[in-house]
Amino acid sequence: MPGKWLFFFNELRGKDIEVVGKKCANLGEMTNAGMPVPPGFALSLDVYQRFMKESGANEEIRQYLRKFGEEGPLSYSQYNEASKVIREIVESKPMPQDIAEVIKNNYWKLCEQCGNQELPVATRSSGTVSMPGAYETYLNIRGAEDVVKHVIKVWGSVFSVQALGGRMVKKQPVEIPGIGVAVLKMVNARAAGVAFTKHPNTGDPNKVVIEATWGLGESVVSGNMSPDRYIINKKTREITKKINTKTKQVVYKDKGTAYVDVPTEIQNVQCLTDDEINRVVELSLKVEKYYGGVAQDMEWVIENSLPESDNLFLVQTRNITKTGEYKSSSEMLADMMVKRLFSL
Repeated sequence: MPGKWLFFFNELRGKDIEVVGKKCANLGEMTNAGMPVPPGFALSLDVYQRFMKESGANEEIRQYLRKFGEEGPLSYSQYNEASKVIREIVESKPMPQDIAEVIKNNYWKLCEQCGNQELPVATRSSGTVSMPGAYETYLNIRGAEDVVKHVIKVWGSVFSVQALGGRMVKKQPVEIPGIGVAVLKMVNARAAGVAFTKHPNTGDPNKVVIEATWGLGESVVSGNMSPDRYIINKKTREITKKINTKTKQVVYKDKGTAYVDVPTEIQNVQCLTDDEINRVVELSLKVEKYYGGVAQDMEWVIENSLPESDNLFLVQTRNITKTGEYKSSSEMLADMMVKRLFSL
């Protein structure tokens, strides 16, 4: 795909990780496999590199980091300062006009495809390696100018506290080769969450574990709330439920999203019916089978206004390579450092 840097999902396959990152490549693969993926397009790693170089952001970041010497930031306060300053550098830069025009034109094409002149979309990061929660996602973005603005904000999140701290703890360079961005139609979620086709803590391959909450699924992915948890036996389909009190949910605003109170009467109600649980299981196992039986960690959304037969969407999937109990001591130390940095 030489010279091309924007691709609709149906133009991509799983082999394109080095072009657009894992998330976008997987969404392309799932789209071509006929899975229920919201329509959208991807920006390549190359266009990130061009923006960082042509805008002068790369050189400004290098000059700023010199103040910390060869070892770089060492204290928590220095990590936080570095993240704030570097993100301000990136997000202050204007998008090159030709890049902005291509993004806008393809956003309008997506609007036309979906029958909505100001289609709400999500802008999501797509790295070549999985770093769940390290980079940022922006939801319910409307209008071409805002889409361009939030693409830059996704690029800036490459230098979030947890991403920057994680790279430095692991002695990786501050600069990265690039990051892709997915721009996809928002799903107006009644409920959302994640599903694992093997138990994420014990590694039991006979269990599907679903975590779900009301509204959009960002609170589940970020770990900010205690979602409902359903553990399903793959063979018998027996469901073990843990229904947690869900006091907050992430919902649409006119633009963007907000944390709001969950109505009292449904705070302790399971947010998926048993039929919906089984449909999420069926989709999860279908995706797992497509990937040759490799266990999957997937994100899903149930649309609020569509009929039941058409309201379940897949918005991300990735291979589960390790379960919680199998992390190495160095990986656990890095995770602890990143979490500590992120909590400041």
